[in-house]
Amino acid sequence: MSEPADIATRTQRFNEAARAFTPPLPTRHAKLMPMKDGIIELRQKGASLRLIRELLATVNVAVGTDTIARFLAEVNGEAQSPQTSKRPVRTRRARARTTVVQPAAVSAATIATTDKSPPPQASSSSSVATADEKPPERSRARGPRIADPRNL
Repeated sequence: MSEPADIATRTQRFNEAARAFTPPLPTRHAKLMPMKDGIIELRQKGASLRLIRELLATVNVAVGTDTIARFLAEVNGEAQSPQTSKRPVRTRRARARTTVVQPAAVSAATIATTDKSPPPQASSSSSVATADEKPPERSRARGPRIADPRNL
């Protein structure tokens, strides 16, 4: 019979505790929150982050300049840029693939044996490579140098 009264008192105590609840200070910048006004004032007066860090160190608050910069950005409501790495990003360029052009003598001989028609005459304005010309050199890829079996 005392159970409904017991539930009502528990509910009342819980609701009072919920109303009186204050969220804890954020742990992210817990050391800097008490000195927020002083830090903002120093920065507005033109103090460098390094000087602010040294002044904080005199009152036994050891933080880095990056932490102070993030704290100020968060307090002032500025949008933060994504964090960048201190190492430069190196990207690889895609290598252009080279195509091997067959000499005209080989292609003409192949055509003559399969077609049984006379090989086409190369003119000076034609872009077909002749037997005297070398195929274009391939750029050397990174890695160990391995002999090309076609050049042996």
